[in-house]
Amino acid sequence: MSMEFGIKNDKITKALLRTTIAKSLVEIQHDPKRSVRNLVDLGLNFAEGCNQREIFDITQRYLSNENSAYYRLAENIVNEIDHSKLITFGMNFGYNGCTSGARVLREKCSQLGIHIPFLLIFTIGDSEDSLTPEDIVSAVRQGMELGIYIYALICATDKYPELLEIAAQFSECAFMYFVNPRRLTRETISRVSELENIVTSVRCDGESDACLEAISAMRAQGCITVAHYEYSPASINAILSNSITDYFSETGAIAGILYASPDTDAAAQQMVADYVSEIVRSQQYPFFMFESKQDITKIEKMFSNVECFVHFKDGGKAYYSPAQIEVKDATLRNGTLVDVLRGLKY
Repeated sequence: MSMEFGIKNDKITKALLRTTIAKSLVEIQHDPKRSVRNLVDLGLNFAEGCNQREIFDITQRYLSNENSAYYRLAENIVNEIDHSKLITFGMNFGYNGCTSGARVLREKCSQLGIHIPFLLIFTIGDSEDSLTPEDIVSAVRQGMELGIYIYALICATDKYPELLEIAAQFSECAFMYFVNPRRLTRETISRVSELENIVTSVRCDGESDACLEAISAMRAQGCITVAHYEYSPASINAILSNSITDYFSETGAIAGILYASPDTDAAAQQMVADYVSEIVRSQQYPFFMFESKQDITKIEKMFSNVECFVHFKDGGKAYYSPAQIEVKDATLRNGTLVDVLRGLKY
């Protein structure tokens, strides 16, 4: 399917996609296997470029396995998660972030002579110099002008409810919030359930019930919920023995994310990445599985062909690439987002 894009046609395309996806979600409830395959075919029709088509081609191959656990995942998703949330987040991420936004992003890269990431990450803590909601709001406004519609917030603060209002303010963007389960109070979960453009990732340790209970409460509210686990050299065996994967499955989350602690060397990270790839190929578990460094880098290279990965921390300081190289020339507080991106050295 070929389309001419522009502001008017973008609106028509998005309206068409929303209507078609809503219909497909209902159909999946009645005939999961056929309807999921049809939805992937739809994605292929709208895919732009070889990278997007490759993703859908791989998905088609997985779905040729009639016993794939991903069919069970599809049923769980459409039966448990509020459909308006699925449509809004999916459109914001897949269309605004990876299609129309990506076109803007590439144009801006060429015009400005800089690398622009498809994703900005913010870590918010309780220190005096920590990022504030105002810092993040300013960065998101600037990011959207550059074609960035996908944002992740690592919420290491009790001010978590205030941070939720950022997602409420930018309804066209897709947000992922990483949070400790103890911060997911009944009142907070109720607020999350009112937002349609957010995925919540709950931290788990692979042992306690806190993560299980928080995800159960989120699922009961129809929220899109995943789980994440920080691995270290001491926990590699727990991963390779399927212990953490089984725990992810027990939570009922739709995805599990593994990310490396600072003391985990490259060889260990590659071992975990290979393990995750094998789990995905095996199609035995009804959830998506990711190794953060590997998968973000893969997606990033689809946009810019370099590891352009930007993470903002205390003081508005920026770090890029999986090696977390500090940008020396500018921060969010003493310059613009473009100033920061000009400091990325490749």
